[in-house]
Amino acid sequence: MKKDIAQKKSFLFYCDYRRHLLMLTDEERGRLLMGLLNYADGEEVPNLDGPAAMAFSFITAQMDRDAEKYAEVCRKRSEAGKKGAELRWGEDE
Repeated sequence: MKKDIAQKKSFLFYCDYRRHLLMLTDEERGRLLMGLLNYADGEEVPNLDGPAAMAFSFITAQMDRDAEKYAEVCRKRSEAGKKGAELRWGEDE
């Protein structure tokens, strides 16, 4: 699990997952959801098997990509803010 995800208190859950999740039982969906929440919080992930494990793998891969994209946006905004402050207040401060 990546550090960036555990620092955020939210993650995106795409409606496109619905068609995949409909293939799982209610119990599998519940275990998957709790596993995703644990993953996002940096906690131990329950042992999933079969279709739930497969869904976990592609959803967490997307979560990682989203976290990387979010970190890049934050980095760029920070740089832009620093540049703006330098222009406004000068390089001495």
